[in-house]
Amino acid sequence: MLNKKNKALQAGQLVALIAGLLIAGQIGYSSYQGTSFCPNDGCEIVEVLIKVSPLVFNIIGFFYFQIIYWGLRAARGEQRRLSPAVSLLLLAGLIVEAVLVSFQYLIAQTFCLYCVAIFGCIVVLNCLLGVRHILSGVLVFGAAALSFASLDFHQAIAGKQPFVDGVFASRSGLQKYPEHYLFYSSTCTHCEKVISFLKDNARMTIHFNPIDLVTTLNLPEVTFNTRYNQTLNKALLTSLGIDEIPVLMTRTPEGWTIRRGESAILAFLSLPASAETSGQSSSIPAVHPLVPGLPASDGCGITEDCSRVAPGYQQPTD
Repeated sequence: MLNKKNKALQAGQLVALIAGLLIAGQIGYSSYQGTSFCPNDGCEIVEVLIKVSPLVFNIIGFFYFQIIYWGLRAARGEQRRLSPAVSLLLLAGLIVEAVLVSFQYLIAQTFCLYCVAIFGCIVVLNCLLGVRHILSGVLVFGAAALSFASLDFHQAIAGKQPFVDGVFASRSGLQKYPEHYLFYSSTCTHCEKVISFLKDNARMTIHFNPIDLVTTLNLPEVTFNTRYNQTLNKALLTSLGIDEIPVLMTRTPEGWTIRRGESAILAFLSLPASAETSGQSSSIPAVHPLVPGLPASDGCGITEDCSRVAPGYQQPTD
């Protein structure tokens, strides 16, 4: 029995050590490179949507696993018992991870692989403490996840700041209002057609929010913002349940009007000025269930390359 206990604690020490080294490596990499290491785009999207600095999370996580490591080490031996503080810390870790995982699944709709690795370490550590602790962990994780799922965060995402920070270029038109935001990709041929149409339509004020990294836009009389954040644009669309481009969002005094797909956007842009603000308008939190999916030939998925780079764009070279 003692040997089994020590093996479980030793395995827990190894997991805590690996997690601590992983976090330490992430801290070092982000400090040197200025950005977090992650094999997919999930990290960037999650970082954009979370206000707390990733460095703060990593530092807290590093010390968290240090406490777990030394707590498990101190519990090894015939006359020693695991401190209740270690058990509580592991359950607290599950609560935090329940919130983070739920956020990624429900709001960001993408997973940060680095975060998933840390989550896996915490799950394994809890499982090593026995069946009773596993049952407690399932209960607290489920309660935290269900509580998070019952909240509505779309209103918080619907402010103007994500639109402003994601604007790559703007063109002032003859009409200052309403404001239009075009979400597009440099590899989307449908987006290209919409932008080409705008060359001969200088009536409206429009902002351009690319979901990928671009360096120029083949459109006259535009003002560029080189400090824009393209990941914020993709994160905003994803959080609203929109997975295809082009998307034209129009801000009016009554709320927001959202049009998706080449045909719908070109039809709107062709309307006379007096009819521009007509159509379905709503606040952003209610947008995604109101807008149906696009026909296969009318838009591009925000995670796919539409076969070729559209003329008029220049991708940065490595």
